[in-house]
Amino acid sequence: MKGDIDKRIRVCMVMPKLQVGGAEVQVLNLIRKIDRSRFALSLCLFNGGHAEMERTAAENVESVFFLDFRWRRFPVSFFRLVRHLRRGRFDVVHAHLAPADLVGRAAAWTAGVPVRMTTEHGKGLWKSPARLLVERILNGITDARICVSRDIMEIRRAREHTPEDKLVYIPNAVDPEQFGRPARGRDAVMAEFGWPAGDPLVLSVGRLVKEKDYPLLVEAFTAMASKLPGARCIIAGDGDRMDEIRAVVKKNGMADRIALPGTRNDVPDLLSAADLFVLSSEREGLPVSLLEAMAAGTAIVTTDVGGVGEVVMGGESALLVMHGDASALASAMERVLTDAVLRQKLINNASRAVKERFSMNNAAAELGDLYELLVAKKENG
Repeated sequence: MKGDIDKRIRVCMVMPKLQVGGAEVQVLNLIRKIDRSRFALSLCLFNGGHAEMERTAAENVESVFFLDFRWRRFPVSFFRLVRHLRRGRFDVVHAHLAPADLVGRAAAWTAGVPVRMTTEHGKGLWKSPARLLVERILNGITDARICVSRDIMEIRRAREHTPEDKLVYIPNAVDPEQFGRPARGRDAVMAEFGWPAGDPLVLSVGRLVKEKDYPLLVEAFTAMASKLPGARCIIAGDGDRMDEIRAVVKKNGMADRIALPGTRNDVPDLLSAADLFVLSSEREGLPVSLLEAMAAGTAIVTTDVGGVGEVVMGGESALLVMHGDASALASAMERVLTDAVLRQKLINNASRAVKERFSMNNAAAELGDLYELLVAKKENG
C-alpha cells in the first residue's frame, strides 16, 4: 500500500510461543487465512519456539516481535510489551493462551489499545480462586472472549462471570485443503514402523498429557488386539506422560504393536494411512485433532467429552463412548475396523460436516467481521 494511507485495521496477536499444539496450529492457520487487504496483522511472541512455524508466520504478517518474557523480570517484560503496543498503534490486541491472555490484556489496556480480546482455547479448570478473581477484574477491560466450544463458553460465563455480550462462539477449524493429498502412501508409513501394509492401523495424535488419557487407549487396544491380531497403533505426540504410557504399553505386551514416535510433522500422511482415529480423552475443549481426522477422511471413535458432541454425531459421523470404559472403547474400535459399510458412512458424514461447519476460511471470516465490529463500536463511542 505504498503511496496510499493504510486504512487497514491494525491487529496484534499475542501468545506465549509457536509450538506443535492444537491452539498454536489454530493461530498459525488463522494467520494464513485472515484477509490482508482488510487487516494489518502482527504477531508478538513471549519467547521463541518452533522455528519452522515462526518462519511461516513471518511470511503472513507485517512483523514478528519477540518479547523475551521472564516472570522474574516481569516489570521489564511488561513495560517492554506496553511500549511495543504503543509504537505499533494497534487497533486490536488479540491474546491467546496463558500467560499471554493475562499479561497481554493488561498491557494493551495500559498502552491504550482500543479493542482487547482473547481466544479461550481450553476450559481453564486449573485456575485458582486468586486467578479467577483476576479474570473477573480483567473482564472489565476485555471487549470479547472468543470460545472455541460451547462448554468453554459456559465455564467463562458461570465460573468467571464474563458478561454474555462479551462471549463469542467461533469453533476451532481446519483447512481441508491440507488433508487428503498425503506426501507418502500407506505402504511407506507402515514400512517405516516395520509393519505389513495390510494390517489394520489405529492412530491417535495429541500431547501426551493426563487429559488425553492414553493409558485408556492402550488398555482398549490391548483388549481389541486379542480379536484382531494384526491390528497396529500409533500414538503420535510428546509430553510429560511419555514414560508412563511407554510403561503401560510394555506391561501389556504391546511394544511391537503400539508405536510412540513422538511429535510428527507428517500428521496428514499418518491420518491418510490410518483405518481409524481414536480420541480417548477425559477432558477436551474442541479438539483440533478430531477435526483433522474428519478432514482427512479417517473414521473416528472418540470419548464423548467437552466439545466433541458439537462436532460429531454419535452413530452418524463417529462412534461415541463414555470416558473411562476401556471395554466399550475396544468394542467400538473393533466394530469400525471390521465393518466397512459403517466405516464409510462415518467418513462421508464427517467429511461433509467439517467442510460445512468447521472450515478455516469460515473461521477467519467470522474473526475478521468481529474485529471490524468491535473497532467500529469503539470509534462510534
